[in-house]
Amino acid sequence: MSQNILLTGNLDMLHSLYDFKATYAKTLSFKCNEYFLLYQTNTKHKNWWEVINERGEMGYIPSNYVETVTVNPSFYLQFLENCLSRLKNGVPSDCNIGDRKDVIQRLKHLKKQIEHHPEICRNSIGSNDDIPPLLFKNSEGRLESVKSTTSTSNSSNISDLRSSNSGMDEEPIKPVQKGFNKSVVQKSIENIHQEIKSELLNDKNKSESNLSVSTSTHSAPAITHQSVYDLVESVRINTQLSHEMSRLAVVTVIQGLHELLPASVFPYLSTILSHSQTSLVDDAHIDQTHDASRLKIIFNELTSCKEDSQQRNWMLHEDEGVIKEYILELISILSNADASISRHVISSDQYHVITTLIDYYQMEVRWSIRQLLLQGFGVLCSLDKTVINIMLNSVLPCELARDMLTNPRNIPKLNYSSLLLTMVFSMGEQMPVTHFDLLGKRFLSFILDNIEYPPDTDLDEQIPDLFLNLIISFNLQFTEESENPILAALEERDVAKTFTEKILLLINREEKKTVS
Repeated sequence: MSQNILLTGNLDMLHSLYDFKATYAKTLSFKCNEYFLLYQTNTKHKNWWEVINERGEMGYIPSNYVETVTVNPSFYLQFLENCLSRLKNGVPSDCNIGDRKDVIQRLKHLKKQIEHHPEICRNSIGSNDDIPPLLFKNSEGRLESVKSTTSTSNSSNISDLRSSNSGMDEEPIKPVQKGFNKSVVQKSIENIHQEIKSELLNDKNKSESNLSVSTSTHSAPAITHQSVYDLVESVRINTQLSHEMSRLAVVTVIQGLHELLPASVFPYLSTILSHSQTSLVDDAHIDQTHDASRLKIIFNELTSCKEDSQQRNWMLHEDEGVIKEYILELISILSNADASISRHVISSDQYHVITTLIDYYQMEVRWSIRQLLLQGFGVLCSLDKTVINIMLNSVLPCELARDMLTNPRNIPKLNYSSLLLTMVFSMGEQMPVTHFDLLGKRFLSFILDNIEYPPDTDLDEQIPDLFLNLIISFNLQFTEESENPILAALEERDVAKTFTEKILLLINREEKKTVS
């Protein structure tokens, strides 16, 4: 780290040109215009350099994000002192004790060499007014200040003027004639001042234009968040993956391209990675997405099916296949699409689509369609808590309870209905008083009976556990023992052995059997 300084007498550092967000292990995040000390260059990947920043953190940065600059000794020594101070205080947490001691020892050795090396000390002669705090080499190999200030330009022009004057042949001093006009002398001096000011102003404008060109050259690539989001959605549509899996696929490919492509494209890849970390779609474009458009079409078609079913009761089998396809696509989109898109569509018009689906379920008599609707209701509950509240206060819980009571041996109906009821009651909100007509003691006794004596058609023995979850979820809404119908139903029972054993087993395992 110090041989180059000893050989050349120059103090070189790394200066960042862009912002960078670390996405790999052992890499450093940084902002534009930060400075680093090059620690090691003989790495496995030539496009990554191991550096130390002013906070004493050591890691890798992309080589094309930085440029080499030459600084004066006071700036360099101050940087070293800041690093040593942070390292001695143990601030960098990702560095073990052995590595920290080695880094501290090397930095101290480098600091001592800089302070005692004659070539470097010679560069530090002069006041801070004469030497800018930070210099870099331009395309012509000359040292310029990073910040092109007027004072720097003035001092450089004045020094050039002095050097040009010193190179002129001195003429012998002649006495001034007595008849010499003082106004002519004053006018000549004013002309000289005007020429100097004009020259300085031109140099300043040239410097500012060069700086603006340099800034535009190093500007970040114009890759928007929306374009990256569209890329993720394109992967999802063409691969049938979920939105999250599609985002992960894009991130994996971009990270792999870092190893294959030249360093010149790193700014573009890093911008894509940065945008892909956030999955929220822009509100202005959410209605134009493919999933939002399909959801609206499906809900409109199901609304038409509901209204059509109210007007006719014959030849219903003709539309069964079409309706099932719509509901299956609805379940697929709700399960795999970006959740923010699904929430946006279902919440439009005060969740009107939810009440429409519940009404359709109530009037639909075909179990094949009802079963798919129950699956869709389950996915909707996992997306938005407001949906659960709407379902709890609708006719849906009573419809589910009626299905269970009238079909005590139909295992699929018992499974789907009990699962959805468990979700609806899982928030612990009180159900309307009118629900107690169907969800009172009779219903609870039916549930407890099936826990003790499951139907003979339950070959997989699923009913006792499903109904136990339903009882626990149903119990969340009651805070007073005197108002709890579950306790009243248990008091009237002679046998509750299986129920008690399963409850004690959950208590011993310290498990919470609630569905969120």
